[in-house]
Amino acid sequence: MHFGDRIRVATVCFSVTNPAGGRSTLYGLRYTSERGSYWWRGRAADRDQGPTPAIVLVHGIASSTENWDFSPTWSVARALAAAGYVVFSYDRLGYAKSTYFEQPGGGFTLTTAAHRAELHEVVGAVQTGGYTTTAGSDCSALQTPARTRNPKVVIIGHSAGGWIVAGYPGTYHDVAAMIQTDINGSNAQPPPGTPIPPGPSTAVTPDPNHPDYFQFFQTSQACENFNVYPPGEVNYIVQIACAPPFLESPYGELQDFGVKFTQNDAAIDNIGPSIPVLLTSGDHDGVDPPVDAAADYAYYQQHCGCDVTKLLLPDTAHLFMVHQSLPLWVNYVVDWLSVKGLAPARPKPPVRCTDCVVPFVR
Repeated sequence: MHFGDRIRVATVCFSVTNPAGGRSTLYGLRYTSERGSYWWRGRAADRDQGPTPAIVLVHGIASSTENWDFSPTWSVARALAAAGYVVFSYDRLGYAKSTYFEQPGGGFTLTTAAHRAELHEVVGAVQTGGYTTTAGSDCSALQTPARTRNPKVVIIGHSAGGWIVAGYPGTYHDVAAMIQTDINGSNAQPPPGTPIPPGPSTAVTPDPNHPDYFQFFQTSQACENFNVYPPGEVNYIVQIACAPPFLESPYGELQDFGVKFTQNDAAIDNIGPSIPVLLTSGDHDGVDPPVDAAADYAYYQQHCGCDVTKLLLPDTAHLFMVHQSLPLWVNYVVDWLSVKGLAPARPKPPVRCTDCVVPFVR
């Protein structure tokens, strides 16, 4: 993938309320194009076209910011920044550099709803400039107030991150668009008698030192079996994505299935016409197979009162970022956002890829 412009990557930190009622810091990254995206600083020149929409990326279980940026030439975050957006990714609380080990039993309290409330604070910080930047590689270094604002925010959630964003617009109504990837956000079921292919299986391993956390994968092969459709893979990116050691995940999201779907269904019913929704998945996704994705799409159509679109990616399994269809996904998202009035203030050319075998959407 060739992004054209140099991409600037800055470490950012968000302060959020944790489930215990205290404050926790979330580590994140901000991606901008050197010649493209910009934001409000109160200058008249910026007001001529308005600030660039921001995109906030929300990862899933056993994941982190790294899933959005596997390499400088194969990256969701860099591709969207090259298109002209200001892009943020962050480690959700309890994951990677956003540790919550200091709270005994805290992993059990990090439910889907808790992560959604933390995302609400992240969105608010992006809109108002209420986050900090640092020259360090984590949030332990000296921090400086950002003082930049991007009032229009789009949220994109992958896998379990899709559960979080599915219930977001109908709960908070403060985002410009929502994109849910590779998960069934609602509790919709395919019609009776519909053949459903078996999904990938994995056995979680509890952390003996932190029993409120677990390891989702134990081997690279287990990771690949769960996430990858080999005919459509980008092999060197798969090797990065499924290389040990594997991240630990808090148990809260695994223990609230019934609650989360009840909450999501109620929230989807309350989205309304002002927030467009895009649902994307792969045609070989064992977690969100096409029959489930179709049922989810039908539920949104019947209940959300919103403008909802569906994209099915060819030769793609659960971790869409490691497949050759990624440029198709990026270009489709940019086009879709542009049609919904959320084009970047200074649009960039489409992402180019010399090794891809899928068509571009332009």
